[in-house]
Amino acid sequence: MTAKPPISEGSQKSIPVLMLARVLDAGGIERDVSKFARHLGQHGIQPHVACFNPGGMRWQEIQLAGIPLLTVPVKSFRSKSAVEGTRILTRYIARQGIRLVHAFDSPADIFGVPIAWTLGVPTLSSQLCYRELSSLPTRLIMAAIDRIATGVFVNCEAIATHLNVDWKLNRSRIHVCHNGYEPEEFHSRGRSRPAALADASIVIGTVALLRPEKNLGLLIQAFARVYRLDKQARLLIVGSGPMKAELLRLTADLQIAGACIFQEAVTEPAAWMRAIDVFVLPSLSEGFSNSLLEAMACGCCPVASRVGGTPELVRDGDCGILFESGGVAQLADSLIFLARNQVERERMASSATAYVRSNFTIQRASARLADIYWELLGESKENGYDTMRSETAGERQNKFSSASAGIDLAAQGHRC
Repeated sequence: MTAKPPISEGSQKSIPVLMLARVLDAGGIERDVSKFARHLGQHGIQPHVACFNPGGMRWQEIQLAGIPLLTVPVKSFRSKSAVEGTRILTRYIARQGIRLVHAFDSPADIFGVPIAWTLGVPTLSSQLCYRELSSLPTRLIMAAIDRIATGVFVNCEAIATHLNVDWKLNRSRIHVCHNGYEPEEFHSRGRSRPAALADASIVIGTVALLRPEKNLGLLIQAFARVYRLDKQARLLIVGSGPMKAELLRLTADLQIAGACIFQEAVTEPAAWMRAIDVFVLPSLSEGFSNSLLEAMACGCCPVASRVGGTPELVRDGDCGILFESGGVAQLADSLIFLARNQVERERMASSATAYVRSNFTIQRASARLADIYWELLGESKENGYDTMRSETAGERQNKFSSASAGIDLAAQGHRC
């Protein structure tokens, strides 16, 4: 792993913020925590990071940046570890003068938001995917957490609409901050292929966790149609997860196993992305994909299902192609078109790279997130935080009374 130096704090008025996640290993949320933590110092924020399980690729990344890390060893919300975790987190918030707690995933939301809230510390919960991907108990808990959090963080307008329309959350309490990529790591310079792909006529690929909602079987089926027309076409899938064995069987059943390369998840996927000509995101459900964003920055032509926040990233026909989720024929036709039209493929790839460079860098995203923090604290960067307003104990109790019944009911079956 490349060592990344600490990000200096840009202001003597920096506010200490605790960012909480379940783990800090592979995954888009974990990558977000690491990126934001390493760039928020430029915007008046002093980041602290906590998780339930120490270690992992993002833990090391954050540690190398010199950012304070805390382990809150919660194994289950119905065990003694939750009591000990509460004590550790409460003490840390008090000792470090934490002014705001930002929880990044549902276990962190469920655990961290009520604790910080009872301490009078403003909170930001997160919803970074469609809630239907979670169990019913978790959905019920999160609906209650929505009501006690100071604000709710989402990574695209689609998720904001989902919470507002489907979960009746007031739009004014939802804060949109698109993901950002790191330009020094994800760029289109020096694009090349490894030896196993050197003779490919076209490399179609993806980088993803191998989970059902990513719908990678659809990509394999569509690629099989490309392969029938071009035996030099290759499919590259970078990632790990529970669907791998099933996906391997599918390539064998379709008699394309020799044209498909499966690469385990890597800490730094940019080099693999620069080997891909057409990057495919065939998800059934998606928020705002880090992998798709980073692949566009690396010079790939994107093809993606029209779900969630993806249309906010891929402008259909300009910097990529969108297809209807589940449409294998439409995806195959798009891939065949791009395989046969190198000029158009390269035009879309170039447009995609320029678009994300102008709109979705981590510098822009971290500035936006810092603005959200300052807004929740009721102050501006220029004035510092000395006069920030906290809720009174009475106000907190009123919120708690309206939400606690839902939390208690749903938590009976929930484990983190």
